[in-house]
Amino acid sequence: MKLAHTVKSKLKDNLRFRIVLILCCILFIVLRVPDLLLNPRLWAEEGVIFYAFALHHSLWDIFTTAHVGYLTLFNSIISALQAKVFSVENAVIISTYLGLLVQIIPVYIIVFTNNKFWDNPLKKIVCTLIVIVSMAPELYLNTTNSHFIFGLITFLIMIVSALQLSVIQKHLFRILLFIGGLTGPASIFLSPMFLLKAYRERSKEKYIQAGIISICAIIQAMVILYAILYNNTYHRLSNYNFGRTMFAFFGDNFSMFPHDYGSYANPTLFYVCLFLGILMSFFYLYLFIKNRRNNEYLIPLLSFILVAVFSTLGSLDMAGSPRYAYIPTCILLMVIVSEAFDGRLNKKIYTYITIAILMYSLVVNLYYYKSAMKSVYSTSFPKWKEEVAKWRADSTYNPKVHPADDRGLCVKL
Repeated sequence: MKLAHTVKSKLKDNLRFRIVLILCCILFIVLRVPDLLLNPRLWAEEGVIFYAFALHHSLWDIFTTAHVGYLTLFNSIISALQAKVFSVENAVIISTYLGLLVQIIPVYIIVFTNNKFWDNPLKKIVCTLIVIVSMAPELYLNTTNSHFIFGLITFLIMIVSALQLSVIQKHLFRILLFIGGLTGPASIFLSPMFLLKAYRERSKEKYIQAGIISICAIIQAMVILYAILYNNTYHRLSNYNFGRTMFAFFGDNFSMFPHDYGSYANPTLFYVCLFLGILMSFFYLYLFIKNRRNNEYLIPLLSFILVAVFSTLGSLDMAGSPRYAYIPTCILLMVIVSEAFDGRLNKKIYTYITIAILMYSLVVNLYYYKSAMKSVYSTSFPKWKEEVAKWRADSTYNPKVHPADDRGLCVKL
């Protein structure tokens, strides 16, 4: 605690601090796998579905086709740029670098705004660290899974008071909410909480934000319902194993342990995840009861459980995965950050417990941060320029994309 007080007293939340912090965060993100910025790629559906479709269809088709059971506006924007503006060789630059841009947005929101969860330099540092190191490998530098990051962006915009926003930030946040709301379902899970936040804050801007996300939620809900009833390609809400679904719910959303798909094949890891998840679920209940009358905590805690439930139910085969855990993990850890560094708390034992939980999660995630990429990236994976060169030499050849697994993913040019 002395260290925390020292850091808070030495650092000032001024423009210089904010610029230095965001530059350090960008460097940290890039250093995870710098080779991907030197040799950009297409990641799975990014190439197989979105880019391949955009190459052979009109802009109308690109922006109105729900490929995966819901609208994916950001992916449509990216694929339209790739197919209609840039060459095949440069298509990967657009998706990789704009994927990086989306990853930086949550960091920007935390660094350049204030909220109970990041109202001093120390909290800002820890919260930005959480946003970066908790990110599942599948989300890194691609637009395929950008809707999970947009879901976190939506949450951060929701809890930031509109009264402190500049004119530029107000318009930027409206655009981000619109894109996020029409890019996958993650953002619209938060629409009830957005309405509650707007009602409690009673500011014009919050009502506008709530209106944007609510309209997007209605549109997405209709598309999702139609897909489930008439075109359920991914068998959502139909294929599941109850035991696996319960493990996914507790393991993904509560354990804060960056497990991988091998958890079912590894009994030890399975039970560790399950135990930690159940243990943290009790701590979540304690936090909820303790802060149920405090709007600054109540809305985030309700947001956590909403996203946790619907993310698990909406996951493929209701089996979850690290990418579905990203938003709930960030929300819960930010609440714990506020609890750990709240100077008004006089309960030393409780403070030590929250700090221990926070340190455990950060240490484990930091350890996992780079090594986890081995499951989704390797220097042996196909290089896009080399793949395109093969296609240029032989028009019947279909360039391969990442990951280089047994699915043999490739783009039909």
